[in-house]
Amino acid sequence: MTARGKFLTVEGIDGAGKSTHIGFIADFLAARGRQVVATREPGGTPLGEKLRALLLHEKMHLETEALLMFASRREHMAQVIEPNLAAGAWVLSDRFTDASFAYQSGGRGLDRTRLEALEAWAHPHLQPDLTLLFDVPLEVAR
Repeated sequence: MTARGKFLTVEGIDGAGKSTHIGFIADFLAARGRQVVATREPGGTPLGEKLRALLLHEKMHLETEALLMFASRREHMAQVIEPNLAAGAWVLSDRFTDASFAYQSGGRGLDRTRLEALEAWAHPHLQPDLTLLFDVPLEVAR
């Protein structure tokens, strides 16, 4: 029986260095014998990448945006996150649900209770084992 892997997420504003650090973290863990799967949200699966393109380049209603984010996340969990955790891998994700609370609620004003309901529906049983938050001044991120 394989022990469940660990689920690590990296959060922060665009330009904070998340992608760069994910590479370092993945290398660090792999050098210590961990099987590592690095992924991202939105995206991480063929369907998720198509949804990512829509989310990043199409204007849409805020609620539509939130629903598409969670649709992408649910597919990501089913195809990448959950199977790899079950196989004992450490999954390292560039963003997860914290990003929805930051962008759709904090940034765009969507009622937080709507995101809480989507989170409870899409992944009531899964939260990150560790979240790293890269918090840098805006002028550094730019």
